[in-house]
Amino acid sequence: REPISLIGRMQAITLEVIVQAVFGVRGETRQAEMRERLRDTLDMTGDPRSVLALLTVGPERMFKWRYFQRELDPVNELVLDEIRRRRSETDLEQRDDVLSMLLGAKHEDGRGLSDAELRDELMTLLVAGHETTATALAWSVERLVRHPEKLLRLTEEAAAGEAAYADAVAKETLRLRPVIPMVVRKLMEPMEIGGRLLPAGVSVAPSIYLMHRRPDVYPDPARFSPERFLDRPAGTYTWIPFGGGVRRCLGATFALFEMRVVLSALVTRLRLRPAEATAERVSRRTPITLAPSRGALVVVEPLEREPAAVVPA
Repeated sequence: REPISLIGRMQAITLEVIVQAVFGVRGETRQAEMRERLRDTLDMTGDPRSVLALLTVGPERMFKWRYFQRELDPVNELVLDEIRRRRSETDLEQRDDVLSMLLGAKHEDGRGLSDAELRDELMTLLVAGHETTATALAWSVERLVRHPEKLLRLTEEAAAGEAAYADAVAKETLRLRPVIPMVVRKLMEPMEIGGRLLPAGVSVAPSIYLMHRRPDVYPDPARFSPERFLDRPAGTYTWIPFGGGVRRCLGATFALFEMRVVLSALVTRLRLRPAEATAERVSRRTPITLAPSRGALVVVEPLEREPAAVVPA
């Protein structure tokens, strides 16, 4: 079998999840149009020049530039059209996609979200949750195929309909291979850290990568061991791939759920093995994300099924 890189395939999966589970788009024609427009937007926002502009001037100023407005106009119109279409539907309470739930959300004063607010929430989920989740899934498989005993345990438990080990695999992958290596916060009031008083207004950048490799928190920190998250839950301040506090990534729970589902489906349908003997290094896919250096290169084969049991008449 020819080796394949999982990064692109995982991106296709996460985009499909966004179209159906986040935007809740129905109908193959509409879904295909949404996929195409969203893919164009993701290509633009994932371009290193766009990321550099975002980091330099911030999202508010960047998206006021006519270049970015022009690039985003087609997808903005499509998303706003979907929002207007959904407002006219009468089965919102029966639907479980994110857009339908947001349409039922209220501000503290009882007002619903405006079309522009809904569009911004959806686009945030798109840009923040597409490549990051796809990269995390690729890392999960890259780690699993190099630890056959972990892959076997996940396969057996997923086949039995259990999700605890898949959840532990996702969390251990994000501990060892966080997609984003650090998080930035601006202090709203003075804070003392390590004996040094920092004034309000300065930016601090906790290192996710270094926190996750502290031996006093994670014994034998370089070892891939999902079992550590079966023994105790992920710490609020020691496991921070999604940041923490009130600014913790709003899609964290959804991303972990998506990882559990995708990993369980993969291992119960396919036989996976590494394409090369050496583990993949951490490489910058964009200026802010850390991905497998070879794109998670694996050999994939259909899983041979056991013959169905014959039920006596």
